[in-house]
Amino acid sequence: MPDTSLDANALRITRTFDATRERVFDAWAKQDHFVQWMCPPGVEITVCEIDVQPGGAWRVGARHDSGRVFASSGKYVEVKRPERLVFTWAHHADGDFARPRGHETTVRIELRAVGDKTELTLIHGPFADTPGMDDHNAGWTGSFDKLAAFLRRAA
Repeated sequence: MPDTSLDANALRITRTFDATRERVFDAWAKQDHFVQWMCPPGVEITVCEIDVQPGGAWRVGARHDSGRVFASSGKYVEVKRPERLVFTWAHHADGDFARPRGHETTVRIELRAVGDKTELTLIHGPFADTPGMDDHNAGWTGSFDKLAAFLRRAA
């Protein structure tokens, strides 16, 4: 069971994956890997562009099974292979990349080798409100379930 704790408007999730740090890092850094697991079940990615380098941009557009769309984007702040990724995150109004970005948060991914497995710790925030933090908690939890399945398939 993943460790999930919420504190001070920041989300912290720790989860262990049955893969090396390099493989887990590649799942974040290679677009053809990233698109297979990012976003929780019931969400189809329609746009995925990642430029994983300091100052590089990323953007993801998606559609929920319900028909609701969203668009998110940001910049990579720190890239330290295979142990850390830090990037900004904000949603665009009405799920449209041409619309303004909302409240910006920061996502920090730490990867620690535990034998031949990897402990991933995500810290995401600060959020403007609790519902936003709760939504991202559900989203990351579902995405990490898909990441675990992807890493099993890619083994």
